[in-house]
Order: sequence, then C-alpha cells, then structure tokens
Amino acid sequence: MSGKTPHEPVEQVGPDGPVTTPASGSSVDPAVPQDAPRDTTPPRRSGLDEKGRVKRTRAGTVWASSVALAVVTILFVVFVVQNSQSIVIDFLWMSGNISAAAALLIAAVAGALLVAIPAGVRIAQLRHSLRRNG
Repeated sequence: MSGKTPHEPVEQVGPDGPVTTPASGSSVDPAVPQDAPRDTTPPRRSGLDEKGRVKRTRAGTVWASSVALAVVTILFVVFVVQNSQSIVIDFLWMSGNISAAAALLIAAVAGALLVAIPAGVRIAQLRHSLRRNG
C-alpha cells in the first residue's frame, strides 16, 4: 500500500495538467458540478473523411475522368494507325473492303449493344417492380 487511506482523492496527470479524482468508494456530491467527459477525438477538417483521407469532389472526379478519357483516346488512335490496312469482309451475300480497325470497332460496338439492350430491359423491369411494390 502507498499509505493513503481508501477515501483520499487520487491525483493523476492528464493532458491538461494534474487532475484530482475522488477515491473509489467515496460518494460524489450531486450539488457539485462535475467535469463533463472530454472528447478525445481530434477535430475533423472539412476536406477529410472519417479515416483522414481527402474527400472526393466533383472537380476531382471530372479531372480523373478526363485523364482516363485521354488515355483511352491515345490507345484508340494507336489502334487505328496500326490496323489501317484494308481487308475484305464477306457476310452472307455481301462483300466489301474495310479497314481492319473499323471492322473490329464495329464488331465491338455490336457486342456491347448485345449486352446493353437486355441489361437495360432488366433494369426497367426492376424499376417498375420497385414502383409497384414500394
């Protein structure tokens, strides 16, 4: 034992200096105002999220989208330049000359439409179902 009686106040050092707390087992007088618990979390800055990272903004999203679009455009130009030779395309009774890049891009767009159209129909069905049941 440190020689203190069980009802003596206990002194501790906190971040703001010495703090005296009542000893365990002692009664606290309700007429005496007690210190409110202090919030130990640091104040957040308006530009940071809960984890301290920079929040996403519209300007940042536009900038990132512009950079991505520029990269895709550069890749597209390289693709067209490297595949500019003319090829013969035969489809059923039709035949024609077209650049390899154009043929591949037309096929890619057709494939995207084959995926996008049924997906759009399904999204419309789900929205209709939500309006009806929601």
